[in-house]
Amino acid sequence: MRAGSARSGGNLVVLGREGSRKRPRRQIIRLVAAVVAVGGWIATAWGQFPSQNVTLLSHLSLADFGGTDSNGSDCWGYVSASGREYALMGLEQALAVVEITDPANPQIVARISHTASLWADVKVYQDYCYVSNESGGGVQVIDLSQVDSGVVTLVRSVTQGGLSTAHNVAVDTTSGYLYTCGANNHPGLAAYSLSNPANPIFAGAWNGASVHDAAVVTYTSGPFAGRQIAFCAAGGSGVYIVDVTNKSNMFTVAQATYPGLQYTHQLWPTEDLQYLLVNDELDELNGSASTTRTLVFDISDINNPTLVGTFTSGLPATDHNLYIRGNVAYEANYTSGLRVFDITNLPNATEVAWFDTFPSSDAVGFDGAWSVYPFFPSGTVIVSDISNGLFVLDVDATLPLVQFSFPDGLPEFLLTAGQTIRVEVSGINGGVPQPGTGRLHYDTGGGFVDVAMNQVQPNVYDAVFPLLPCGQPVSFYFSVETTDGQTHTWPDGAPQNVLIRTAADALAIALEDDMESDTGWVVDPLGTDDATTGIWERGDPIGTAAQPEFDHTPDPASQCWFTGQGSPGGSLGENDVDNGQTTLMTPVIDLSGLSDPRIRYWRWYSNATGASPNTDTFVVDISNDNGATWVNVETVGPSGPETAGGWLEHDFRVADFVTPTAQVRLRFIASDFSPGSIVEAAIDDLRDYELVCGCPTDLDGNGQTDLQDLSLLLGDFGNSGANLPGDVNGDGVVDLTDLSALLAAFGAPCN
Repeated sequence: MRAGSARSGGNLVVLGREGSRKRPRRQIIRLVAAVVAVGGWIATAWGQFPSQNVTLLSHLSLADFGGTDSNGSDCWGYVSASGREYALMGLEQALAVVEITDPANPQIVARISHTASLWADVKVYQDYCYVSNESGGGVQVIDLSQVDSGVVTLVRSVTQGGLSTAHNVAVDTTSGYLYTCGANNHPGLAAYSLSNPANPIFAGAWNGASVHDAAVVTYTSGPFAGRQIAFCAAGGSGVYIVDVTNKSNMFTVAQATYPGLQYTHQLWPTEDLQYLLVNDELDELNGSASTTRTLVFDISDINNPTLVGTFTSGLPATDHNLYIRGNVAYEANYTSGLRVFDITNLPNATEVAWFDTFPSSDAVGFDGAWSVYPFFPSGTVIVSDISNGLFVLDVDATLPLVQFSFPDGLPEFLLTAGQTIRVEVSGINGGVPQPGTGRLHYDTGGGFVDVAMNQVQPNVYDAVFPLLPCGQPVSFYFSVETTDGQTHTWPDGAPQNVLIRTAADALAIALEDDMESDTGWVVDPLGTDDATTGIWERGDPIGTAAQPEFDHTPDPASQCWFTGQGSPGGSLGENDVDNGQTTLMTPVIDLSGLSDPRIRYWRWYSNATGASPNTDTFVVDISNDNGATWVNVETVGPSGPETAGGWLEHDFRVADFVTPTAQVRLRFIASDFSPGSIVEAAIDDLRDYELVCGCPTDLDGNGQTDLQDLSLLLGDFGNSGANLPGDVNGDGVVDLTDLSALLAAFGAPCN
């Protein structure tokens, strides 16, 4: 939506075709194309976490770990002598050890507490793991050797030489050394011998640059055989390659920078040590990259690292941590979740799978997937998420053989007179589509119907839907065969994953408010609110693990209503809702011009953190008498899947609660009562509308589709522009899709 696009009162915006629906003359009617899907703005059957080629095996939220952790952080893995597999999950106040031998049934074995910190990074050597944080206490040494018996022991904390904090730790499992990165006493690398892994002993340090993260390897062949080399992500200084073989004389081999360098955050070499993949955490945020950028360096000669290319997921999210197994790179890219790339042909890479752990946004910012561990022998992959905890996944990195595309786009609703979707398929990764095998699969409630698509040229099809009753939700997907007889579908995973669209001819909008301007919303309308902080305000929110960083409306919009603005970098609980309730009320909404209005809004609500999580609720009420009386629409919480943040849509039929009038209001109440917790809420993109159905193919308004309508359409055929009578589907051009829809409805009476 455009900034400042609020429209209210008796004015209507109708999305569809002008001319066949009768409205009061006092209303202004404008016709454009738009989306409609009852109960979901763009609905799919993907569930809470959309994915491609990834199956969610299990999920543990932050609350499931049994503490009061406000965030998740790093993750790693451990395999016991018996072959049982364990996820090591960094939390604000502890390291959690979770058995995932049965990945669908994770069992929390232990929590080892540490000083509360946003960062908790972990690595493993033999039967011990090492945990760092940035708040104090040194590096923990944890014995995992008895974990199969449920025993996990904190052996000691390494504090020698004044070590208190370290941003990260790295382990070279070949040479048996632990390295701290960005420690308080050594901002570069500090090496510790693990000859006794229960008792790391300081061996030397390199402080040629401040190191944020590192990958340390021992070369076993080639011109560098026998040398221990650290690849260092050095923040604003770029990439350092350091020879750490002699701990008393570690030295810089080479330094590399790259265009648009902002903050070199993390890196990992390919298994053949020919390439280094590098993350810059701030290049997207600061405008050096418009989409998530992974840099590819040729390190075949460590004395001369060379930038040879980049690749991207195509999304704006900030990249964070990546690891490589075989020819597959697994990237934890904050708000866009896990992204999986085939890197067989570097510097080029192809995305082959993804799993969105943070489905409310793909925007730049610091929330979502922190890290990923893809090295379990079973192939299980784990992802740690800042707000949403631990995900246990089955990743199918098999390369897709067919690519589906939609040159005319996907319709945002299905016309009742019949909809045609143009589908093109092409072979990728060696796949060859078999012409003439394209099929449409649709379900109107009685099970899927399988019909051949009309091939208009080899591997280009028209998918033609039947006549549909107004308001009918339709699930559908497409399929095609390759020459080897395999069937390929879009969306991936169909028929479990499908598209859902609703049959309609237009959408009438009474009000649309994207919060970019103040349209008359009221805070504390009765003067009875008692919250001392976290009062509703409108603006561009500063994100935390509980509050959104961005509004819901696509860029360039930035404004929404939210509960209290903290300071940049402030604490999680700064200006959240405390000690009572705060109320936000809409302007008066005139629904008198709609026969069966609906209201849709996007909300954010988080009460899952703090000392006493999941004890409060978020209340939404509706009034049809200007606020004199109220009826509850929904109460979110105190627990459940919609209480841990994320932009989520709610859509409802007004008449299910109150009689629509010209004096409708909504109110949103966020509260935090004793015992206290971290409570944040936000509201954006309010829309009041109704589905409109008629006869889009009845161009002359005589109640049926006949020869007169065909004549009118043919008179417009090939023309483009606004409000053309023959533009049945409202896309601004009269073409074969309009003709197809009219012919499908020919002779039928109007709905």
